[in-house]
Amino acid sequence: MRDFPTIKLDDLQSDYPGVFESARYVDVGIGWLPLIQAFVDEALRHDPSLCVHECKEKWGTLRIWCDTDVLPARLAKAKAEMKSSFTCEVCGGEGYVRRPPPDRMAWWRCLCDEHASPDQRSWPRREPGRMTGMMQTRGGQWYRYDRDLDQMIPSDPPEGWSR
Repeated sequence: MRDFPTIKLDDLQSDYPGVFESARYVDVGIGWLPLIQAFVDEALRHDPSLCVHECKEKWGTLRIWCDTDVLPARLAKAKAEMKSSFTCEVCGGEGYVRRPPPDRMAWWRCLCDEHASPDQRSWPRREPGRMTGMMQTRGGQWYRYDRDLDQMIPSDPPEGWSR
């Protein structure tokens, strides 16, 4: 059970008829609603048959499961997921992925200092890895999220990447 408001599947189904009809559930904080809305609005422009099956938090970031092979829609999905890594899942403000210490059983969370408990504020912030903010298409092209441009841009593979 979450200790903060979450997005309601019924609301998404009402706001986006047909897109969330087959969704099993949505289990993310209300702070990520603008990310989901921006993803759906952008993806629908490129793939009117977009079908979202699930939205949930995993390792402190948003995960969206959907059916689309349309590249601009897939890039919109990647952008929303990547933006969630610095967006508080409670309020939508600037947040940090906080991971519990190794001796603790707890969920990773992306929270701002205001919504993190005193204990969570002491947790280490996840440092970006070499593939943070990157995705690869089925055709092999790499993209990275450019925060200044707020878009996915073509990129070289991550440093040290080999097939």
